[in-house]
Amino acid sequence: MANIIPFAFRGELFSGTHNFASGGDSFKFALYTANPYTTSSTAYSASSEVSASGTGYTTTGNTLSGNAVASGTAVASCDFSDTDWTTATFAAAYGAIYNDDQSDKLCVVLDFSGTKTCSNGTFTVSFPSPSTPGDAIISMA
Repeated sequence: MANIIPFAFRGELFSGTHNFASGGDSFKFALYTANPYTTSSTAYSASSEVSASGTGYTTTGNTLSGNAVASGTAVASCDFSDTDWTTATFAAAYGAIYNDDQSDKLCVVLDFSGTKTCSNGTFTVSFPSPSTPGDAIISMA
């Protein structure tokens, strides 16, 4: 499986639904044991989400911070600060970014290329450096 950018997200960008700039919309990152999404998905889903029962994970995921938008000659990109769950004991194979301010509209689904585990430690999702816009978590050329 590969990362998924929902079909609806593309149109929502051009209609101004999502504001990725600092001080703009609030985005969340949810973790999943299996992928509940397809390219036709439009909003956050709790299906297959990591359990919040005694695992250090909170249902609906973490609120992302450090929103940053950059643009160059041929690429525009969005980035966030890394996010983590402390005292975590769970496994996750997928993550999804969704817009918490816009009816939980789905932005992107990330495939971790296998299940990642944490046992009573810190589970961190590291976003790529936006110094090269093409490497950012969301970019458009």
